[in-house]
Amino acid sequence: MCSIDYSYLRPKKAAALKQWYDAPVEVREQPALWQGENAVILPLRPREGLLFGLGGVVDSSGAYVELSAIPGRVEGAYPVQNPEYRDETVVCCGFLVNHWGHFLIEAVTRLWYFLEGDETVDKYVFFLAENEQRQILGNYREFFQLLNIWDKLEIINRPTAYRKVIVPELGIHMRRAYTPKLLGVFDAVAENIHPEPDWETPEKIFFSRSQFRKGLQFEFGMDLLDNFFRKNGYTILHPEKISLSRLIHYIRSARVVASVSGSLPHNMLFARNGQTIQILERTVISDDNQTDVNRLRQLHAANIDANIPLYTVDFVGPFIMGYTECLQWFARDNGYVPPDAQFLTEAYRKRCFVRYMKSYEDLYNYNWFMADWYAPFADSLAEGFQAGQAVFGDYLNRKCPFRWYHFFQFHYWKQLLKALLRR
Repeated sequence: MCSIDYSYLRPKKAAALKQWYDAPVEVREQPALWQGENAVILPLRPREGLLFGLGGVVDSSGAYVELSAIPGRVEGAYPVQNPEYRDETVVCCGFLVNHWGHFLIEAVTRLWYFLEGDETVDKYVFFLAENEQRQILGNYREFFQLLNIWDKLEIINRPTAYRKVIVPELGIHMRRAYTPKLLGVFDAVAENIHPEPDWETPEKIFFSRSQFRKGLQFEFGMDLLDNFFRKNGYTILHPEKISLSRLIHYIRSARVVASVSGSLPHNMLFARNGQTIQILERTVISDDNQTDVNRLRQLHAANIDANIPLYTVDFVGPFIMGYTECLQWFARDNGYVPPDAQFLTEAYRKRCFVRYMKSYEDLYNYNWFMADWYAPFADSLAEGFQAGQAVFGDYLNRKCPFRWYHFFQFHYWKQLLKALLRR
């Protein structure tokens, strides 16, 4: 059974996360299935208001098949004339999103049907965006090869009609329902790996983002976390730099897996049931998708606030990680030592802060970012900002300059004059 340790989260954030886990979730032993003749699979067409866009399946009368949607992400039809026709029976698996986290929790969750052994199926079809050209490489391709489905895949980028289309239900409906059949997909992938003789089996591993190229300009303090976990006996892994087979081998061999929050801990779908995951939170709000992963795998999870929040930001960032009070409590309870002294200095924190402020301005200019899904978490946002103020308040309140050009601003000269007069 899944267990969650809230001890290392700020109180209001912990309460919000607990509400997610306490809410009822339906377990669907027999997920739904739609089947129709002469149905059309529609590739993705971007539309404002949806994370990805329009797409899915329409039946022979042109009606949209709701089971083919991912609500709020991929749903809805658009007019099509004279689609290409193929005399085949296929399974529509959905949008093949080019993002590993979404790939795991959305793109492949209809593949439970592949394990049903339906011999009438000619192909399993994923769609891209309209007219998109993409090669399926790296860990994406390795996933399908390990599942032994690669030779039966078809990737389409234009509307295509088939003699018969089968649409399996999603394996996960975020925080509402899931089917245990989905675990069979990830277990099948894991059971088909062939470990190399030189692959290690460390007891504790940490999934780091410190070398993730796309995050380097938005995420600061990741080297502090690497240092902390390395000093406390964890093997540091950069998942984007190793094969999927090796990643799964490390996960299943470990007693404890630690990870920065976001897509990385979604890889625990490949874990053994009942393993331990320690999640270093980057954001003021916890990742709701991870609650489903933890439930499915019955993980023992500890969420740790290792972030220093300043402004409301989306999941791109920017973020500052630090040796926060919550992380210190986690270290104390586990008998861990702190990071090296160089990561605990004011100079280090200031460098992270300056880079954060530059990144924030680049991403948002001087606008205040707010999304609809933030509104219910106003208490957590205020709580996080108070924690950030405690660390960087002097800079935010303009008591201390933190950029070179501040020394030319009248405000700081006035502050200096007042200080001299008081003396």
